[in-house]
Amino acid sequence: MRAPVGYVWADSPLHRMGVPAKLLGLLACVALVVWASAPLELLTVALVVALLVAASRVGWRAACRAAWGLRWFLAMVLAFNALLFSAADPLFSLGPLHLTAAGVAQGLRVVVRTLLVVVLGTLLTCTTRPQELVDGVRRLLRPLGRLGVPVEAAALAVGVTVQFVPTLLRESRQLMRAQALRCGDVASRGIVRRAASYVRLLVPMFVSALRRADELSLAMEARGYRLDGGAASVRGGEEE
Repeated sequence: MRAPVGYVWADSPLHRMGVPAKLLGLLACVALVVWASAPLELLTVALVVALLVAASRVGWRAACRAAWGLRWFLAMVLAFNALLFSAADPLFSLGPLHLTAAGVAQGLRVVVRTLLVVVLGTLLTCTTRPQELVDGVRRLLRPLGRLGVPVEAAALAVGVTVQFVPTLLRESRQLMRAQALRCGDVASRGIVRRAASYVRLLVPMFVSALRRADELSLAMEARGYRLDGGAASVRGGEEE
């Protein structure tokens, strides 16, 4: 079972870059991905992302692992766009479904954009320790604190998400493995039965997420974490 994507030890320019600069660069790259629509524009942005992956020295497998995990979801997105995006000049029709060149092109754009954004986010987590990421978000948003923005709450949310998501991914893989042991390999079934098997996993995954969230809140309360006047403080077991 492959480990979830996390921090990768390496000596690269991206590892040494300041976290606020990384976050601003991530926002700029995501804006470029959203702006790009023509094939040449998307190809140019993809080359930029490829250069970032090479410069990060985390390896292509680590950089693309999260994107590979979304392969079935992205296949569904491509299929829905190809069959439902337009009814003009269909290449194939079946009832309300119309396979069109415009739908395929739109589906490919959505898939490529999603893949690029996922790889960029993975690069951020692979080259930045969780605590450094939290501190970077706090420094970047600190000027907005004067406007009433809950800076500490936002930094806490980022830190919890970065450490919470890999745990949920690990548990989802365990659930899928348990289902395969009980009911056979899901990948060997037809697409309808495979989709039904994945839907049945949503309930235990949702319950697991709620249980983990409850355990996390209890652990934070036990350690005396609270937000006072917009600033986070940790009480070491005694009240001030």
